[in-house]
Amino acid sequence: MDDVQGKRTVAVRSGHGRRRTVRGARLLVPISVVALVASACSSTPGKAASTTTTAATATTAGGSSTPPTGGTSPGITSTQVTVGQVDDLTKPIPGLFKGAKDGTQAYFDYVNSQGGVNGRTIKLDAQDSGYDDGIVANETQAQVKSDFALVGGFSLDDAAEEPIIASSGMPDVAYPLDQSLSNLPTSYSPAPNPSNDYPLTVFTVLKKKFPTQIKHVGILWANATPSTAASETAFERAAKSQGFGIVYSTGFTPSQTTFLANVLTMKAKGVQMFFTLQMPDAYAATVAKEMQQQSFNPVNVEGDAYSNQLVNEGGPAVNNMYLDTGYLLYLDADANLPAVKLFTHWMKEADASPQFNLEAVYGWAAAQLFVEGLRAAGKTPTRASLKAALDKVTSFDASGLLTTGNPAQNIPGGCIVLSQVRNGQIKRVAPSPPTGFICSSAKLPAPGFKPEVRPTPSS
Repeated sequence: MDDVQGKRTVAVRSGHGRRRTVRGARLLVPISVVALVASACSSTPGKAASTTTTAATATTAGGSSTPPTGGTSPGITSTQVTVGQVDDLTKPIPGLFKGAKDGTQAYFDYVNSQGGVNGRTIKLDAQDSGYDDGIVANETQAQVKSDFALVGGFSLDDAAEEPIIASSGMPDVAYPLDQSLSNLPTSYSPAPNPSNDYPLTVFTVLKKKFPTQIKHVGILWANATPSTAASETAFERAAKSQGFGIVYSTGFTPSQTTFLANVLTMKAKGVQMFFTLQMPDAYAATVAKEMQQQSFNPVNVEGDAYSNQLVNEGGPAVNNMYLDTGYLLYLDADANLPAVKLFTHWMKEADASPQFNLEAVYGWAAAQLFVEGLRAAGKTPTRASLKAALDKVTSFDASGLLTTGNPAQNIPGGCIVLSQVRNGQIKRVAPSPPTGFICSSAKLPAPGFKPEVRPTPSS
């Protein structure tokens, strides 16, 4: 039976990733270039302020009056901790993942306004990937030598980081897109997202709401990398376990600009419920418009498309579209919740024109997870003590902003918030509670499911 939990969520089918899938408990974020091209936009950085914010989540930042001493790991002095990240900032789309940089900086600004961690402020060394494997590798290598840890980075080329991080044992606290990077024992994601696993909550919810329509399902998924294909396999296995009948399933490419042929085929096959995997907001808007033009009205369920751009570009065509996410509805519906207030305030301090998107949420959450580990790593932290501290973080939800996952063991959560576009606004809908998330006790079926084995973390 489904139940409601106050501090959980799950993003099912959120796509961003070169070879990766995301979910807040399935914030599926494998993102093809296409997925990001649609939602990318640059913003103007602003100067952080030291304003004190709500005390609702202040416990995540605390400082210490005990004079700190220097550490033996790179990036540590008696007064400062420097961490690195590599982001796609200028290519393939200008400003593509600037949200990750801003979200990370925003949380560090908040922590620094509270006195830092054990007397040390945190400095972010953010570098542009140039969407180039060689640049990513060079910048990561430089940060391994000079910075304490990697925090909050977001790049389609993050696979180039994997061998460097693996050989150096560098702590990497971020949402990785590359699966091999995710499985490293020194990788800690604020929203674990193994590509061979998919939570069942969205299926149990929709099964109750639309018992007939689930027998005729169509799926469009990003056919970009082996990881996105693996995510599709996991998604279909989970759907079928709950009685969903898939009559149409095909991949789309990053260069695809129209989905009319897909729409016509689905209409001919009698599709009554439609899902997308790794599809960004602008593409979701295009599909909705083409469905409207063909008088084709299946139950439309999106995971990736939560943004103002969806509503602005889709117009009336996206009305009644459902979205299932693994995070709070930070745009409007949940704006008054403490975790969202804190996030929104400091995002505006970090950037004069902040872009509120998934990458910003993940950057903020990664920074918070890092701070939790740093506080527990001792007065003289080292990379080894940081890893030992993070190995003990088996429950994390970014103060309720994300679904509860297990970063230490790379285990995702399993809750969602279901919302719907209604008259140009994205609103929570039943069975989502006013401020909580829907969770299901249903588990993935044993047949065909092979859990990923993560190496044992170092102590």
